Amino acid sequence: MRIIRAAVLAACAAGVVQAGAATVGTGAGWHYGLPDTGILPSYGKFEWFTRMGERHGRGSELSLESYALTLPFSDPRRTGWGNTMVNVQFDAKITVANTGGSLDLAHSTLYNFALPVIFITTEPNGNYWTYGVAPELASDCDAVRTGMDLTGFVMYTIKHSESFTYSVGLATSPRFAEYFAVPVVNFTWKPSQDWTVRLKGYQLEAMYQATDRLAIGPFVASRGGIWAVDTERGDRIFRVRSLVVGAGMEYDFSEPGQTKRIITAAVGSTLTTNAQFLERNAGKDAWESHHYRPALYVSFGVDFRF
Repeated sequence: MRIIRAAVLAACAAGVVQAGAATVGTGAGWHYGLPDTGILPSYGKFEWFTRMGERHGRGSELSLESYALTLPFSDPRRTGWGNTMVNVQFDAKITVANTGGSLDLAHSTLYNFALPVIFITTEPNGNYWTYGVAPELASDCDAVRTGMDLTGFVMYTIKHSESFTYSVGLATSPRFAEYFAVPVVNFTWKPSQDWTVRLKGYQLEAMYQATDRLAIGPFVASRGGIWAVDTERGDRIFRVRSLVVGAGMEYDFSEPGQTKRIITAAVGSTLTTNAQFLERNAGKDAWESHHYRPALYVSFGVDFRF
């Protein structure tokens, strides 16, 4: 899950490129600028998983709610040098894991704090490189040292045609990754004027452009998280993975002359959810594992990053 987060960062950076490529390369020297709104939140999202009972009779329960926020420290359309843009932001996510029965956490509130630094270098043919690092803390309030990590990634985006763009790359997350480095793939395909199919991070979606401002469509996604937590065995890794299917919407409420400002909403159901305690982030060394029945999934968000 932590590795795939790098793909999400790269996908967001790709959206900035697609929206603001006309401003890239306007000067050879270093230039810096904040968004028009200054250092105010540019992204926020709420997610909720209703109560899930365990499948196999161990008597545990789990529900999740999370709150995510992004503060920009630069506007990549105004920050960089030559044909390279620079995006720096602070990402915060608080997850409340309500557990019961045989699943027990010393602290129900789990934290993710990250400071991604992303570089986007464009080429004359429209292709571009996206690369960067993201120091991150993912833990409860006790297992802080174990929860520190440094994600890194590099991706190359190819504009194959006006209707198809794809990205390939590698990402690494030394402390939390099961493997040292894994491949990452994103793509955007427009099979027709009204439909867009996207693989973005850990979500595959097909969006229908119902109006100039509103897009709707189905999705399938991986949700969850991974944190270092305090347990009776000492600091260990707690990982939640859930497969979700549903339908989402995006509504662009920007005014003429503004960058895209999008409200998102989604509703769906989990198909399978797995919660594990690990000695390290490898499935073979899980010393406690729980599998849960389907639950309702709901999310709302607002995004000014594009």
